[in-house]
Amino acid sequence: MTFLYIFRFTLVSALLFTSVSGFCLIPEVRREWRSISPIERASWINAVKCLAELPHDPRVVATVDPALSLIPPLTPNSSYFDDFVYAHMDLNVLIHGTGFFLPWHRLYVQTFENELRSKCGYIGVQPYWDWTQDAADFYHATIFSDSTFDGLGSWGDPNNDFQISTGGFEDIRVAYPVPHNIRRNFTLQPFLAGLNAPGAPPVDPLLMINTTFTKANVDFTLNSFTGDYIDFQAYFENIAGPHPGPHVILGGDMSGLCPFGLQPPACYPGMRWSSNDPMFYLHHAMVDKIWYDWQHRNSSNKNAFGGGSISAQVDPSQAFKYPTGAPPLLNLSSVIPSDGLWGRVTIGDVMDTTGGRLCYIYA
Repeated sequence: MTFLYIFRFTLVSALLFTSVSGFCLIPEVRREWRSISPIERASWINAVKCLAELPHDPRVVATVDPALSLIPPLTPNSSYFDDFVYAHMDLNVLIHGTGFFLPWHRLYVQTFENELRSKCGYIGVQPYWDWTQDAADFYHATIFSDSTFDGLGSWGDPNNDFQISTGGFEDIRVAYPVPHNIRRNFTLQPFLAGLNAPGAPPVDPLLMINTTFTKANVDFTLNSFTGDYIDFQAYFENIAGPHPGPHVILGGDMSGLCPFGLQPPACYPGMRWSSNDPMFYLHHAMVDKIWYDWQHRNSSNKNAFGGGSISAQVDPSQAFKYPTGAPPLLNLSSVIPSDGLWGRVTIGDVMDTTGGRLCYIYA
């Protein structure tokens, strides 16, 4: 059995890295975090920690004007895990509220999985986190295990800038926006302080954010917007849709809150460095699963795409007219920005998870 598994992994890995011709023989199967074994969970955690011990890759560079990205300079003495964080920070104004949102994050999570394998010997598959299971009682969700073997850790210490001190990631040190340990701060009503996204309509300050990522809301997202990618993404990415809620309820790094004592211009809040927390990759695998499920819900959804390249962060006046980005418009031939994390990949290359450059399905 072990030999067969290793043979299957080797074969599939080869297909993943050489499938530019669109050939995918045996798709990997991504499964929910709690449905994989403790050993598989520990293997993923250890591989992530391995990336955090590898040095910065000099091929990863900033490509966005700092006046737009609002981030600190790249730190060469950071880790390869930090390189992924930095690319997400630098490209934030290009990949949120634009047509790049879903394709970029699909490729980002796949690239992260590929690097866990090629650089850290990971032989598993990227898991996802079905947060609909946790919406009713998020604070006590079983996914926040304190186990140092296979646990993701629980909530941070309010007396220590909400830095976590349990689970497999208790000792990870991240570089951005300043060096610190991963932070999580349970935030059920994030809009009480009047926070709002640029160009977005006012949000009920009493909104319980866990109501936005229930199974009912995911089902609504999946069963609506048939053939209409722009409205699908606009709802999915909007505060009423399922994507933002898990970010902001986790608080801390996942919601892009500045570390204690940092104020602009040293630090601007926003979801720029949300991939500091490895929960990001489990969350965005779930985001990708919802897009995957929507694509397979109706034949007119499969290749549906639309959106522009200018986000409301750059031009708030366009937010209502172009919720998924103002012109210039993107298309399947548009090249996905990478900051050096990957080579030339187009949106069309990642529309099908079993074709182009990808070879996986969801269970």
